[in-house]
Amino acid sequence: KTRLCQYSQSRLHTVAQETGFHYDRNTGGLIYFYRSSQSFEAAAIKSEILSSAGIKIEALDRDQVIARDPGLADARDEIAGALFVPTDESGDARAFTDALATRCTERGAAIHMQTEITGFSKTQDRISAATTSRGEIEGDLFVVALGVFSPILSRQLGFSLPIYPVKGYSVTVPADNAHLLPRYGGVDEDNLLAYCPMGNRLRITATAEIGSYSTRHKPSDFRVMLGKTRDLMPRAANFDKPDYWAGLRPMTPTGLPLIGGTRWSNLWLNTGHGHMGWTMSCGSARILADLIAGQPPEIPLDGMDPASTRQH
Repeated sequence: KTRLCQYSQSRLHTVAQETGFHYDRNTGGLIYFYRSSQSFEAAAIKSEILSSAGIKIEALDRDQVIARDPGLADARDEIAGALFVPTDESGDARAFTDALATRCTERGAAIHMQTEITGFSKTQDRISAATTSRGEIEGDLFVVALGVFSPILSRQLGFSLPIYPVKGYSVTVPADNAHLLPRYGGVDEDNLLAYCPMGNRLRITATAEIGSYSTRHKPSDFRVMLGKTRDLMPRAANFDKPDYWAGLRPMTPTGLPLIGGTRWSNLWLNTGHGHMGWTMSCGSARILADLIAGQPPEIPLDGMDPASTRQH
């Protein structure tokens, strides 16, 4: 998983450099802070595993945390220490995706939104067309990249996928020059709460609910995460103007995505990335492109080959 994330980050850098996409990118690093000395010390020990994989990690005491990010000054007494990863970065995933979609359509791609796939036309071991609510779409090659809905589609083709919906919540609040936004994105590890400054906004994510395909939500669902963030950084943003959102993470039991071929000779998978979808996206796309082209991927696919599930 770490190898894929590192590889994908390098591919993202290439895409960002080649395209010039604007998505409130912050390349300064991320701060993972801990509220107790016990959890901080335990994390520092575990971080040695990541360090051995070549990831640079700095251990910071509370004063060093505030010096690194003055936006956390109001949380000084709550922070025992932090791990700072200077190579990590953050940004607006939706803005990146929108920019990518625009670039693809400019180069001739057709994107059909609000389109339901209802079935397939098959010839021997190949898929010849997908039947959709807009009619039949023929193709030489098909890729299943439908997140939590991938198993619903795969069952129509005679195989199952170990992908399950885990609901997550995020809330975005506005900020202006009068606010003290954090300089970097980060994670309150003891509360499993992540935050990310994005231009004149602050986005907060938290919570995991297993088993439902519903993305319905109500303001009370966000009360705890908003409250904890306001307590940590009360001057960071206007918490009275929240923009709520909920989505589904396509989780696998191993935490690894499924990338590769299936029993159908022209049907491929790129799905099951969990809560790391954007982190793993560019690397996963490069891996799949290499596989389709008959080229060996640049990193090992341990645990990611769909054949390892024995259901394809």
